[in-house]
Amino acid sequence: MAHPLLVRAAQCIEAARALNDEFPEKTQMPAEVAQKMDALLGEASKAKAQVEREAKLTDLDNYLTAPHYKHDMNADGNGGATGAGGLSVDQIGGIYTTDGQRKQAKAKAFLEYVRKGQHMGHEHKAALVEDADGQVLVPSDWVGTILRELPREGVIRSLATVQPTTSNKLDIGVITVAAAGWGKLETGTTATDGLPEDPADKDTIEVHDLNALVKLGVDQLEDADDDLESIITQALTLKLAEQEDDAFANGSGTGRPRGLAQATTITQGVASAVGETVTGDELKRVQFQVPAQFRRKATAAWLYHTSAEEKIALLKDSEGRYLLQPSLSLEEPATLLGYRAFTVDGLPAVTATVDGGSAAGNDKSIMFGDLRQGYMIADRRRITVTRLTELYATEGKIGLLFRHRVGGDVIRPKAFAWYKL
Repeated sequence: MAHPLLVRAAQCIEAARALNDEFPEKTQMPAEVAQKMDALLGEASKAKAQVEREAKLTDLDNYLTAPHYKHDMNADGNGGATGAGGLSVDQIGGIYTTDGQRKQAKAKAFLEYVRKGQHMGHEHKAALVEDADGQVLVPSDWVGTILRELPREGVIRSLATVQPTTSNKLDIGVITVAAAGWGKLETGTTATDGLPEDPADKDTIEVHDLNALVKLGVDQLEDADDDLESIITQALTLKLAEQEDDAFANGSGTGRPRGLAQATTITQGVASAVGETVTGDELKRVQFQVPAQFRRKATAAWLYHTSAEEKIALLKDSEGRYLLQPSLSLEEPATLLGYRAFTVDGLPAVTATVDGGSAAGNDKSIMFGDLRQGYMIADRRRITVTRLTELYATEGKIGLLFRHRVGGDVIRPKAFAWYKL
C-alpha cells in the first residue's frame, strides 16, 4: 500500500500536469494558472521530502539495531531510501513513469472509481485526478473521445467555431477586426465584420454547466474495462450532443448558451406572406439577406426544424424536381438551393402563432448563414463526474452525474438570416 504522502504527492503532480496540458503554448498560460501549478508542485515536493526523511530515519534505525554481519559493506552510502510502502521516492506513486503509463493508470483509476467510489485502493486514488472543487476529472483520453464524437452527433458544434477556454467567460473582443482599407485608415470606426467595436465594450461568451446523468446497473459495473468505457461514452455523447444542439439553436442565454433563434441582434430575414407556408421564392430571398462573404457554399448552410423540413421537402421547381435533394452518401447532408441543409429540432417548431394579428409567421423555424464565422462555442474541454450511490440503490443502480462546461453565442449577427413561418 502506498504511503499516504506519496498518494497526495501523485495527486498534486497529476493535477499540475492537467493544468499544464491545457496550454500547449506555455506563453499563453495565465499567471493564476502558473501560480496554482507552482503551489501543487511545491506541495508534492514537500510530501516527497517528508517521505525521504522518514525512509532515511527507518533505514538508519534498522542499520543501527541490526547485527553488524548483516550490514552491506558495498553500500553506496545513500541508504537506498524507499517509501513506507516499498516504493522508491523517485517514483511518486510508483506507476507514473511515462505518459502512456500515466494515461493508462488514470483510466484504470477512473473505472475503479466508477465501480467502487471512495472505497477504491490507495494505488488507484493516487492516479485519480480532482479539480480545485474536489470534482473527479474524467480522464483526458475519454474527454478527447467525447469531444471528437460530439460534432458527429450534434449539428451546430460541427459547423460553428469552437474556442477552448480555461475561464468562466471567453472574451471575443480580442478577435475584432474593426476596419480595413487602402491608404490612410480612420481609427475608431465601427466594426465592419459584425463584431463590437474595439477596444470599447468587448463582448464575452459565458460558460455554463451542462449536466448529464448516466445510470449503470450493478451487473454492468462488472463488465470489462473496454465495455464499460464504451457504454458510458456512447450514452454521454448522445445526451450532451442533444442538449448542446437545443441550446445553440434556441437557448435563452440565461443558465445556458444563447441560441440562434434567441439572438435579437439578428434583425434580417423574411417573414412568410402566409403563416405556416413555405415558398421557393421566399426561401431564395432569405439567402440574400446576408452579405456575400457569408454565402460561401463551403461554410454556409440551412438549419430547420422537422416541421419546417416537411414543408420544404414538398417544394418543387418548374421542372418538377424537389428543391430539397437528399444526399447519396450517409456521410453527407442533404442540399437545399445548392447549400448544405441540416435538421435541428432545437429550433422553434412551426405553429399557428401569428405576428401582431397578421398572416405573417412568427416562428424562426428556418435559419440560413455561416456558423463558422457567425457563431462561437466556448469549450472548457474538461468533464467532471460525481458518483451517486444511495440515490438509486433501490433500483439496483448507481448514478454518474457528469458536468460539461460550455457556452455559445452569435458573434456576427450579419452572418445569419431567419425565415419566420
